Amino acid sequence: MKLNGSYEHDIKLMENLTAGDPTVKLRDFEGRYNPAIRCRIFFSDGMVSSQLLSDGILEPIINFRGELPRDEILDYMALAVLELPEVRRSVDSGDMAEALNYGDVLLFADGQPGALIIGCKNFTYRGISEPEEEKVARGPREGFTEPIMINISMLKRRLRTHKLRIDMVTVGERTSTACGVISLDGVTDEKLVRQVKELVEKIEIDGILSSNYISELIDPAPFGFFRRIGSTARPDVAAAKLLEGRVLIMVDGSPQVLTLPFVFLEHFQSPEDYYVTWHHAAFSRVLRMAAFALSITLVPVYVAVLNYHPGTFPTMMIMNIVALQQATPFSALTEAVLLLIAFDLLREAGLRTPASVGQTLSIVGALILGQSAVEANIVSPSMLIVVALSGVTGLIINDLRNQVVLIRFMLLAFGAAAGLWGIAAGITMVLGRMAEIGSFGADYLTGMPLNAQGSHEDSLFRTPISRMKKSGRFMARRDRP
Repeated sequence: MKLNGSYEHDIKLMENLTAGDPTVKLRDFEGRYNPAIRCRIFFSDGMVSSQLLSDGILEPIINFRGELPRDEILDYMALAVLELPEVRRSVDSGDMAEALNYGDVLLFADGQPGALIIGCKNFTYRGISEPEEEKVARGPREGFTEPIMINISMLKRRLRTHKLRIDMVTVGERTSTACGVISLDGVTDEKLVRQVKELVEKIEIDGILSSNYISELIDPAPFGFFRRIGSTARPDVAAAKLLEGRVLIMVDGSPQVLTLPFVFLEHFQSPEDYYVTWHHAAFSRVLRMAAFALSITLVPVYVAVLNYHPGTFPTMMIMNIVALQQATPFSALTEAVLLLIAFDLLREAGLRTPASVGQTLSIVGALILGQSAVEANIVSPSMLIVVALSGVTGLIINDLRNQVVLIRFMLLAFGAAAGLWGIAAGITMVLGRMAEIGSFGADYLTGMPLNAQGSHEDSLFRTPISRMKKSGRFMARRDRP
């Protein structure tokens, strides 16, 4: 709805639009030395800086001594009177209501159509701190926060180039959430940038409250088993992704920045890999991959060998295992399932309880329940050790914890049904599925030794920095100078 220029009509219209919001305040005032200036301001209490409002708007207008033009008084105020950098004019009441809800001030002048939208934001937000899930022993301690402009400023401080491209898109019919599609000109593929921007612009939803909304709405396979869109809360990681040719999506109100394309090997890469020596980083990355392999195969292989291939164990070892197994009332498969469920329950309890007691609850609960179960002959000690080792190794790759649980149970069912051949068939199915899926133009197994797409300088191992390209190691433009 557009304003018609009548001061009384426009003021009445804004009063009706804000009638249900008790936080919206208004003030009438006029010039001390120029009575022709008759104004009213609207602002949201708690979202506006009182200092900026007083020094940048009220005082300059009230104490203005010069002559005002008969027409375009608002434009003259914006150019020569107001002392704030962010000022624009609008005649759309919807645009004004949106700006008012975001902490801007609306300035109306008698006889002037429309109003000035003046930036005076001063709402509180969480300070910059290190992300809990991406902590490093060495490296910067900064993490993204909720306001999108602060996040963009942290990114700009690391990439001091005019080629940093930021396309702002408003998403959400009710929330009008600001989203930024960020890329690096000359490095990021233009087709990828256009594809991502079009997907974000086509989103139709009432509200966007976090970056996960965007992730699910633009995911090419929302029901897929593996996620195809990454995320990070660290500015240094986000800057590195841009240099590799990826696209970022920032969402106002969320500290998590989406990165795409996303490939499987990124689960095993840590920010700390780039703040230690290359051989230390390579060793740590191999440990993470080994931990993932153990977490999904250890229990299934143990059950399969115990049921179908007992000759694989040494004679004394299998005799001890069988003797302990016979003392329990359940089969090896049932024991494994019960212990895995109990481990996941303890893990969830530790995550959901307050931090002060969560860790203690998990450790004490595991010790007491495990020891009691063994002493009561409910489970065998060997099975308890195998499940505990599988569970602990699964926690090393936090991003894959949900996939680990599902793949582990699937392989356990295959191993219980067909032994090691069943497990081999299950692993082949998982790898085959990973080989056929993609993520925004990139193969999901990009960087693997048998995959020709992408670069192998930072894949299974991290090579020395001197051997890495300056930019575009992942999927950047090949025609750049």
